[in-house]
Amino acid sequence: MNWDDLKIFLTVAREGSARGAAEKLGLHHSTIARRIDAFEAIQQTRLFDRLPSGYSLSVAGEELLRAVDRVEEAINGIERHILGQDVQLRGDIRVTMPDALACHLLMDNLMQFMDTYPEVNLEVLISYNVLNLTKREADVAIRITDNPPEHLVGRKVCRYHCANYATPEYLAQHDPSRGQGHWIGWDSSIPSPDWVSKSEFPNLPVKGQFNHPLVQVAAAKASLGIARIPCFLGDAEASLQRVATGESHPCHDIWILTHKDLVSTVRIQTFMDHMADAFRQQKDLLEGRRKTNTD
Repeated sequence: MNWDDLKIFLTVAREGSARGAAEKLGLHHSTIARRIDAFEAIQQTRLFDRLPSGYSLSVAGEELLRAVDRVEEAINGIERHILGQDVQLRGDIRVTMPDALACHLLMDNLMQFMDTYPEVNLEVLISYNVLNLTKREADVAIRITDNPPEHLVGRKVCRYHCANYATPEYLAQHDPSRGQGHWIGWDSSIPSPDWVSKSEFPNLPVKGQFNHPLVQVAAAKASLGIARIPCFLGDAEASLQRVATGESHPCHDIWILTHKDLVSTVRIQTFMDHMADAFRQQKDLLEGRRKTNTD
């Protein structure tokens, strides 16, 4: 067996379909189906039942999956160990971060790093989920979290602040201090979620559900209502202003994380130090101290 065949088998088993595996591996779904058919023919064993809903493991497939899981863990461990010994400032770095940070805070710093170290190739993976650093889905994770995974190492670079924002046009027609207007909702169907009940305007109703910070900004700019968003997004928008007192409040921590086996890799260390410095440079914006339209 070769590892490429096993990797395709493993991905199909986890995703449950050729199309899902294809998206994960960057291949066409027909290629995945052909490779699985050929792999079963070589092994002379049916590993999957083809169902209308997708691929379902057979008994033999389930046994192989347990074995391949162990093989994958061993190979990933070898790769991390080898990469951890690398003392050269060249090679690839896969870094995962939310798009709000990549597009609205760190892009200039990412460009500076690539200009300073031209032999290091950055692959930026946009995700709000915690990709599996143990399985080398990424080398570095920049994450908004108050509880980073215990098996990862790194540093907390800041605790960003949030404030309430709306357009001047919206506030000219709605005075939230008099119970006028409404909040732009996040992803909760509860009429009064915790962040509303603890806000300056706990009696304002919530309208809609927009579960992404950049969509929240767009909704606020469209005068849909009042958005509670990070200051590094709200203060950078000329068409928005802070509501009422304009005070900001601490929201969540931002961490730079990697796997313990990679922390001694020079290019990983250098990148993490560079990004930690980037957050220090943006501290006033992150903590809501940049001058705003209401100051």
